[in-house]
Amino acid sequence: MKRIIPILVLLALLIPGSALAAPNPPAQSTIPTFSIQSVVQGTSVTIVTYNFPANDSFSVRMGKYGTLGIGGTLIGTQPSGAGGSFVATYTIPAALKDEYKIAIRLESPTSGYYAFNWFYNNTTGGGGGNPPPPPPPATIPIFWVQSVVQDSTVTIVTQNFPANDQFTVTMGYMWTQGIGGIVVGTQDSGAGGTFTATYNIPAALKGQAQISIRLQSPTSGYYAYNWFWNFTATVTVPPQ
Repeated sequence: MKRIIPILVLLALLIPGSALAAPNPPAQSTIPTFSIQSVVQGTSVTIVTYNFPANDSFSVRMGKYGTLGIGGTLIGTQPSGAGGSFVATYTIPAALKDEYKIAIRLESPTSGYYAFNWFYNNTTGGGGGNPPPPPPPATIPIFWVQSVVQDSTVTIVTQNFPANDQFTVTMGYMWTQGIGGIVVGTQDSGAGGTFTATYNIPAALKGQAQISIRLQSPTSGYYAYNWFWNFTATVTVPPQ
């Protein structure tokens, strides 16, 4: 067994994030979105969904405009039922009732599907902004873990990253997908596509056997995540 375990670990490091911790990327026709139907100032917002997956459960969050709802106040849980299109109304939290514009986000902690939007917090302005167009399947960003120095650093290699974008890099406990994790830096994607980057493992995660890592753009909404074993190892990244 002592000879088999390292081999299994190296194989795990070779698998891209979509196979380790994420569902297969949704097809273009099934990317969930929603629009704002109506708003009662400081009280509630009603949305209409499109292309939502069936039999899933979404965490509903609201936050300040520009956050995409990431890390916002948890409003409730929304079952998608038969999926597709449905109407739902949510209460605006007290901390946001006086905000001029509010971000709202629905994200499934299990399947990884998500959608976000924003709205004017006034009763007459029912419409909100539209989220940026979803990336076509050919440009869904992913990354592999190339090497790890135990409790010190992790090096990744990206693929299909959009150009000229800024990504917040977070690390967290296993199974969190890096959501709400510790910010370890900001990554400029430059020309996009493939690049190599190294990040420090935060002190709070030293000693963890497995660590989640996530890169997410607060402006475009693009993101990718993976996880790695926290011990010193180097692997060969799969061909691009």
